[in-house]
Amino acid sequence: MTAVLITGTPGTGKTTASKIAVKKLKSSLVAVNDLVNDENLYNGHDPEKGYKVVDLDALSRMIGITLEDSNDDHLIIEGHLAHTFKNDDLVDIVIVLRARPDILRKRLNKRGWSDSKVQENLEAEALDICTFEAVEIHGDKVNELDTSDIDVKEVADLVVEIINGKKHFPPGNLNFLEDLYG
Repeated sequence: MTAVLITGTPGTGKTTASKIAVKKLKSSLVAVNDLVNDENLYNGHDPEKGYKVVDLDALSRMIGITLEDSNDDHLIIEGHLAHTFKNDDLVDIVIVLRARPDILRKRLNKRGWSDSKVQENLEAEALDICTFEAVEIHGDKVNELDTSDIDVKEVADLVVEIINGKKHFPPGNLNFLEDLYG
């Protein structure tokens, strides 16, 4: 089995691209947000920011169980916290989807998010938080893919090519700091 983690800041296209990719691969998809909700893997809510406080250790254990129990050729685990899974021995590929702050702002505003929540996510993206954490945990298994100027079907095609070993996008070539603060 090939275990793939697809992560990135909210609004980069993870969910939609993952759904398309699993259809192409005839594989299975596990959405981290669904896992968190279905298994109650959170310690409460942050009323100021409006999101659940996820128990990352419990999430990591549940992802491990899911991977160990899978009989699929490919299993994609998708979500902005997917990369925090700590058992690197069970992971084959990590794909961090990225987007320029101007594009990300439009996508998040369409969701009706508050200005402060949008700004928090733009800053996380500009600071490469998901990429940094993914590389820290998973090293050279990490790919970094810019979704800014390509449609979601193209993103899914690139995800499939990465999974099939035809492409690799090493991290470190994207810098959105100047786009946000420049």
